[in-house]
Amino acid sequence: MTMLTVGQLADAAGVTPNAVRFYERYGVVTGHRSSGNARRFTVDAVCRIKLALAAQRVGITLKDSAVILADIPPMSPDLDRWTTAGAELVRIGRVRIAQLQATVDQLSTLDFLQAESRSELGAPS
Repeated sequence: MTMLTVGQLADAAGVTPNAVRFYERYGVVTGHRSSGNARRFTVDAVCRIKLALAAQRVGITLKDSAVILADIPPMSPDLDRWTTAGAELVRIGRVRIAQLQATVDQLSTLDFLQAESRSELGAPS
């Protein structure tokens, strides 16, 4: 089984070594100690980090990503598990996008400011 060092994983995933350690603390990836006491990661850690990075861009927390990815054993060739995890991240992302769109829509009208101002001043709405 091919194992990656922190640096190799960071390069392959497009992050810094410190980011790899950060993802490990959140449980997105799991490292193992080699006989020389160095951290080693399975190659699927690259996919785990890339999925978590994409999920973060739409506001999904690392904790949520880690929970979803925890259902996939290391080096799992089970494409259905990866597909299910990806679909769940997409579902959560779409919910998050809808929430953000609703907020942007509210900001674009500024109606919420007018309603609050009237009630604070005791004026009829």
